[in-house]
Amino acid sequence: MLRLTSVCVFLFSALALAVNSGYSLGAVLLLLSSTALLWQRPRLDLQRRDYLILGTLLFYFLIFTVNMLYHGDPTRELDMPLRALLAIPVMLLLLAYPPHPAAWWGGVACGAIAGAGVAIWQMIALGEMRPYAATSNAIHYGNASMLLGLLSVSGLGWAQEQRHATGWSLLLVLGCLAGIFGSIASGSRGGWIAIPVFTCIFVAHHARQRGKRYLQVALAVVVVLVGIAFAAPQSLVRERTLTALTEVRKFENTGNVDTSIGQRIEMWRTALSMSDEHVFLGIGRNGYLAQKEDLVAAGRMSTTVRDYTNAHNDYLDALVKRGSIGLLALLAFLLVPLYMFAGALRQGTLAMQHFSLAGVALCTCYLIFGLTTTSLTLNIGIIMLVFPMVILWALLRHQERTS
Repeated sequence: MLRLTSVCVFLFSALALAVNSGYSLGAVLLLLSSTALLWQRPRLDLQRRDYLILGTLLFYFLIFTVNMLYHGDPTRELDMPLRALLAIPVMLLLLAYPPHPAAWWGGVACGAIAGAGVAIWQMIALGEMRPYAATSNAIHYGNASMLLGLLSVSGLGWAQEQRHATGWSLLLVLGCLAGIFGSIASGSRGGWIAIPVFTCIFVAHHARQRGKRYLQVALAVVVVLVGIAFAAPQSLVRERTLTALTEVRKFENTGNVDTSIGQRIEMWRTALSMSDEHVFLGIGRNGYLAQKEDLVAAGRMSTTVRDYTNAHNDYLDALVKRGSIGLLALLAFLLVPLYMFAGALRQGTLAMQHFSLAGVALCTCYLIFGLTTTSLTLNIGIIMLVFPMVILWALLRHQERTS
């Protein structure tokens, strides 16, 4: 079983961006493997913290389901939160039969590199301006690629403890660079915010162990790299950033909603206005779409955003459709695991801290991604959150038990 879970964990990340629905393939393998619990019946020795993670997944699913039934929304809406429920048996499986750490770190690095390889092929052979790898959209690819890149760099401390430290370190650095490259090439600006945020977390964590000199050198390197990213000829980072600033000014001066930024602001504004009268339970998916039609008919909302089924912001989408209770469930879904991983990062053993840092990277990325898109209404979005979450938690708990 240990070998099986290791293979499944590796394939989950390694195939995520290089194969169509590769992330689903790895998740299905893990879920099918979890049926072994029905006859193996291993002793799990669950602790309060394990129940807290499991309870958070279950709470998110239940709130979403009850709200969907209350508003009479289509049953297909249940498809996304169901992933959170299905992650529960996977977590129990991995707690009983923890995968080898090398399967996890090798998987995320290979996944980022493979995704970048497909993206480069699309840019060169197909002439795609914004590659999407094996996903359906450049934004989805960019965010998932950034996630795999930051997860890869989180494992550098683990790599340095291995027998083949140089090889592992090189693989994880390449995974980090490939992940960031994929995000930049996709032009998904919202995910770029994760780089400075996680860099501060990463540097602060390692500076605590290595002293202030490490902090100064690391920050200097970051400043230089950011400068190069902006100053390079035909810099996509500079181009997309300046375009965003121009679009914001257009919206402020003329109310123009025909741009990417303008459409997002218009969707955020209307979602907030809709939620004012239904603070606790929201208006559901059907109510949201119906009210958008009414606003367009009354001339109070631009027709350019009428056909979008979400608010392009996880928090506002939860608020307008499921009310403050739904927003609370979403925040718990992200912040409770973040709190658990951050606690282990501060107080855990060195072996635990590698997985804790990756867990912090995971939750931080999703907190940021949700600001400019609705990650959790997408198959790739929720799968790439809940399955890495339970994998990392199981690895962390295994290190805690064996230390």
